Amino acid sequence: WLKLLQEPSEPRGRRLWPALQCVSRKMYTPAATQDPDLAKVEKPQHWQLFAKGAGQCEFQGFDDWTLEEQQLWNEGKLRCKWGVGQVSLRLPVRDGTSFMALLYGYLPFVIPIWWGIWALATWITRGSPRFFPAYGICIAAGFALVNETIIKQICKRTLPASLTSRPPEAVCKHPGMPSGHVMNAYTLMVWCFLEAALDDWVHPEWLLTILLVLGPVPWARVYNKDHTRAQVMVSGVIATVMGCIAYYIRKTHYPHHSQPWEWYAANKGYANPYEPHFNTTDA
Repeated sequence: WLKLLQEPSEPRGRRLWPALQCVSRKMYTPAATQDPDLAKVEKPQHWQLFAKGAGQCEFQGFDDWTLEEQQLWNEGKLRCKWGVGQVSLRLPVRDGTSFMALLYGYLPFVIPIWWGIWALATWITRGSPRFFPAYGICIAAGFALVNETIIKQICKRTLPASLTSRPPEAVCKHPGMPSGHVMNAYTLMVWCFLEAALDDWVHPEWLLTILLVLGPVPWARVYNKDHTRAQVMVSGVIATVMGCIAYYIRKTHYPHHSQPWEWYAANKGYANPYEPHFNTTDA
């Protein structure tokens, strides 16, 4: 490189371009399509920030891959596997569907984080946090704690490994019954859907948005091979019950609070003749 930069006999760009092409080919050509001996040396080696198999921040080694994934590596179609937040990242991402599955896999984290920023910002600017995001954070944190400390432990001790084990392609090897991502997403989805559907004024665009944003999470977890169908189905059923409980608590103990569709709506909405009424204890 120094020689190329120092020799003035030819224009610098003309001499640098072939070298850059060579370097880029070496960087972005999968090892399996280069020299076979080099490919053997460059197989991914395992690394993790936390415990192995936790899937929180983990680079999975080649020996832990399935035979199909190893074949994809040999064909140059799979370079590496990461586990981040118990979501398996396979690079390069194959297509748009795989990308959407990854995106939906992280929404159960993104939405509570967004609500946390929203609550903090309103706390700073108004002196108190908005109730809606603050209550949503409490739901996400509270029911996630119940899931991890009670429900998952019961499933782990009472159900066979054939039901609790994740697919072999998943980077996370912890028991997957039930799915924490689906539990969180569907608890929030059911709560928000009931709030919007049973309010005094119904806004169809909000109902559709809630379903589109959180509804596909179980599909994403199965498509990305982080959970089985049975695990996400059980999680969806449990989360539906939790979402109903969250709605009931909000309506009975914190009834007089505004909702997002009261501030941002395409139109006035439709009057709801079936709005439920509860005996309330305003907190």
